[in-house]
Amino acid sequence: MRNQIVVGSRKSKLALIQTQIVIAALQKYYPKTQFKIQYVTTEGDRNLQASLTQIGGKGVFVKEIEQQLLDHQIDLAVHSLKDVLPVLPEQLTIGAYPQRDCPFDCLISRQPLSSIWDLPEHSIIGTSSSRRQSQLLHQRPDLQVVSIRGNLDSRLHKIATDNLDGIIVAQAGLNRLQPRIQPYYVLNLEDVILPAVGQGCLAVECRQQDLKMRRMLQQINDTRTELCVEIEREFLRELGGDCTFPIGGYARVVNQELTFTGLIATNDGQHLIQAETRTTAPQPQIGRQLAQKLRQKDQYQIIQNANVDDAAL
Repeated sequence: MRNQIVVGSRKSKLALIQTQIVIAALQKYYPKTQFKIQYVTTEGDRNLQASLTQIGGKGVFVKEIEQQLLDHQIDLAVHSLKDVLPVLPEQLTIGAYPQRDCPFDCLISRQPLSSIWDLPEHSIIGTSSSRRQSQLLHQRPDLQVVSIRGNLDSRLHKIATDNLDGIIVAQAGLNRLQPRIQPYYVLNLEDVILPAVGQGCLAVECRQQDLKMRRMLQQINDTRTELCVEIEREFLRELGGDCTFPIGGYARVVNQELTFTGLIATNDGQHLIQAETRTTAPQPQIGRQLAQKLRQKDQYQIIQNANVDDAAL
C-alpha cells in the first residue's frame, strides 16, 4: 500500500470540502495512508467574467486537473461529476462515485415563496446555467434571467448588489458549504427544474492503468449511485451535449424500480421536450435509448438548430 497519495483539487472552498469528503472516506479503509492535496487552477477558475459558454463549456473545471493525472503529478482527482465531460481521456477512468447528495436545484430569494408562481412578474433571477434558465423561462417566460458566476458567497452577495430577486443554485452545494442564508429564503425546485447529469454526485478520477488505486477507490464507490449516473451520462453522450446546451437528466431507484427522465430545450425555454422511462432491470443503455426517443420527437430538430445557432453567436 502506498504511504502517500496526492489528490488533485480545485482551490475553491466547495472543491476543498468535497476533496476532504473523499479523503475522509478513504481513510476509514486505509488509516495508515497519508493524503496530500495538490491545488490546481482551471480555466473556469481563471476566467470569472465570461460565461461558461464563452470559455468552452463543460470541461473548463477539469481539463487541467486531468492533465496532471496524465502527467503523473497527482494520483487521483476529485470533481463535481456534472463538470466532467461525458467522454473521458482514453487513459483515465472514474474510479469511484461516492453516495450522491441531493441532486436538485433551489431558489434563494428575497421573499418567502411556496412556488415559483409566487415570484412577482418580471422578477430578475441570476444563474449561469442555460439548463436552469430554459426550464425556468419555459414555465415563467415573464421572468428576466441574468448571468452570474463566482463562488456561493459571492453569488449570495449579488442578490443585494445586483438588485436580484433571487438566484438558482445546487442544493448539494448548500448542504456541503452550509453558508449563512439569512436574510434570504430557500425554495426547493425539485418539481420545477430537472437536474444536470450527475448533479449532486462526486467523481473520483484516476489512471486506467493504476490498478492499485482503482481497487482502493472501489471501497468508497456506491453501486446505486454508479448505476444512476452512468445512465445519465450515457444519455448525455448520445445527445453529444455539454453544459452549453440546456440538457437535463436524472435517474433514481425507488422500491427496486428505476425511473429515468431526460430533456433538451432551447435557451429561451420556448421549446422543450422531455421523456421518461421506468424499468426493474436497469442498464446504462437506457440513457441512450431515451436520447434516441427524444430525437424522434417533432421539436427535436428545432431545438438542435436553435442551440447550434446560439453557440455560434
